[in-house]
Formats: sequence, C-alpha cells, structure tokens
Amino acid sequence: MSEHATDSRSTPQGERLLAGADQPARRQLGIEDIEVGGMRIPVVTRDVLSGPFMSLVEIARADASAAPGVLVVAPLSGHFSVLLRDALLALVADFRVFVTDWINVRHVPAAHGPLGFAGNVRAVHDAMRHLGPATGVVGLCQGGAVALAATALLAADAASSAPRALVLMGAPIDPLANPTRVVGLLRAHSLSWLERNVITNVAGAFAGHGRRVYPAEAHLAALSAYLLRHQLEGGELLGKVWSDDGDDPRRFPFLDLYTSVMDLDADYFLDNTRQLYHECALRAGALVVDGERVAPEAITETALMTVEGELDDIAAPGQTRAAHELCPAVASHERLHFVLGGSGHFSLFHGRAWRRRVHPAVAEFLRTALTRGRRSPRLAY
Repeated sequence: MSEHATDSRSTPQGERLLAGADQPARRQLGIEDIEVGGMRIPVVTRDVLSGPFMSLVEIARADASAAPGVLVVAPLSGHFSVLLRDALLALVADFRVFVTDWINVRHVPAAHGPLGFAGNVRAVHDAMRHLGPATGVVGLCQGGAVALAATALLAADAASSAPRALVLMGAPIDPLANPTRVVGLLRAHSLSWLERNVITNVAGAFAGHGRRVYPAEAHLAALSAYLLRHQLEGGELLGKVWSDDGDDPRRFPFLDLYTSVMDLDADYFLDNTRQLYHECALRAGALVVDGERVAPEAITETALMTVEGELDDIAAPGQTRAAHELCPAVASHERLHFVLGGSGHFSLFHGRAWRRRVHPAVAEFLRTALTRGRRSPRLAY
C-alpha cells in the first residue's frame, strides 16, 4: 500500500457532478471487473512502485497473467488519472495495464523537495526501465511529450532498452505546428508573470503546507472557462456534459472527472510551461533532462503511432504528428498516424468515439508491434 492511500473522499460519488479542488492525494479508478464475451472477468489493481510524487499502478485481468504489458503515461496536467478510466478499461481487456498515478502535491510534504519537469520525465523513465522493453507505452496529452523524452533517453543508453511500441495521443510535441488558444495563452505570459500571479503556497491544513504550487483552484477556473466556451460554441464538451458517453456515467460522470483537479508543484508547472510551450524544446532539439540532451533521433527499435483529433483545440492536428519528423530512424513500416475525424481532445480517450474507433486501432498497433518484437517478453515487478 502506498503512503498516499486513498481515503473516503476518493470514492466516486454518484450524485456529485462538480468535484472541485478539495481532493485527496489520489482518486480510486474503480475498475473491479470488465465484460469480455458476455462474461464478467475480475480485475486486480495494485501498486507496483510508490514514490512521493507518483505510484505505478497495475490493472490486470485475474485470468490473463501472460498478457503483454502496456504502460499508460497519464498527463501531469492537473487532472487525476481517473480521467483516463475509459481508456484503461478498454486496454485491460487485452493487456496488463500500468498507469502513472500522479499524487496531488498538496498532500506531499515539502521535505520531499520540488518535482520539476526533469523529475516528471525521470519518473516515467524509471517506470519504463522497471517494466522492461517488451512493454508498450501510450502517452496521453502532456504525458505524450514526457513518454517520448523518456523513450529517447532509454534509446540513447541502448536502443534495445527502449519500449517496443510508443503511441502518442493528443500530445504537444510541437505546439507551434498548429497553435491553439491554449498554446497562445501559455506563451502570452512570461514565467515571472506566472510566478507572481498564479503560484501560491499550500495552506497549513495539508501535509504539503508551505510547498509552492500552481493551485487546483486556478486550474479549475481555467477549466470552467474552457467548458463555458464549448457550451457557447457547441463544442465537444457540450455533448459530454449533456449526453455523457463514458463507460460508467452514473458512478463516474464526465463532469466529475473533468472538474476533479489537483495542485501542481510550482517548479514543475513553470518548467513544463517553459520547456514545452515557450522554448518548444522538443522541436528545437534542446530539451535537457538532468544535464542530458533528449535525442529522439536515437530511437530506432520502437514502433511509433501518433493519434490526433480533427477538432482538437488543445493539441491541434500537427502537434502530435511532429513526433515522426523528430524520430527519423524509426522504420517506415513501423509508423502509423491516425486522425479521429469530427472529434476533439477528450474523445481521443473517453467515450463512444474512443471505444469504437480509437481503441481498436491503438490495440491492433500495440499487438502487432509487441508480437513482432525481436526481444523476449519481460515484465518486471
């Protein structure tokens, strides 16, 4: 059991629609079983690794211990990993799934120090190394940029140590390839302005009191404005609010998942903004992690798939596809680009479009790449 064990507030509330910023250290995924061929199959969930900022959670069918492994790199962007519940549910039918479960840092004592963008990348790098190269990786949203960076660092050490398959979905690999309003807002303010105007300290009532954070309340305000714009303009979120197409909208209503937000460590928030959006460091070949340059060109034995939503107004088409240009050594027959027509950002991993159109393509790509792998399967514990 992690030191950040979930408490009663982490249990989904069927009658609660707006969760808000007062959240526990972690949120339960609530995946007890899945339906396969008309039968309910029990699912086992457990922590594999635990640290102050992230726990690596395994989600696996009780009857499928030999299934190939897939690491889902959840974005450290202010939401809990439960936002990806639909994606995890679909993947666990065919794979042993591992997900990075980021901790709400208002509950992390300041004595653990700051996280930083490098710490985010290193945590994913260590998870990949722990699971072994026969594990596929799916990086979602901001987690896609981190997954690409961690894969490149492994490949630079030894090409065969990198994961056999990498799927990047709605990720800001090159925000300037097709800038969105989100990109414009992040680039419009200097880091010093952000530090003066949005960074606060955790209050004394929490274990992380004194830690400098981008507070959940500020993130919730931004998300509320984004939701309002979609409601006024008839965007994707309007449909998800009025006709929730999630797998379990009663226990896990989309609006609850969307508005359940956490504090982000200030060093991480500012450095992530600088590296990914101000300097576009991946695109520029200038991303450095703990003194080591991230070199996507070192990736040679990893099949690469990119997934974009045609109407994505967070990471618009082109931003994720840019990964293919950054990874020239990947063989052409091990590349795939998939565009989800008529859909925005959240449909890439939540709801009917994910289940019917995106998941089948992603699962087939992973199965093919992992089966074709030249290395013997290994999943570490």
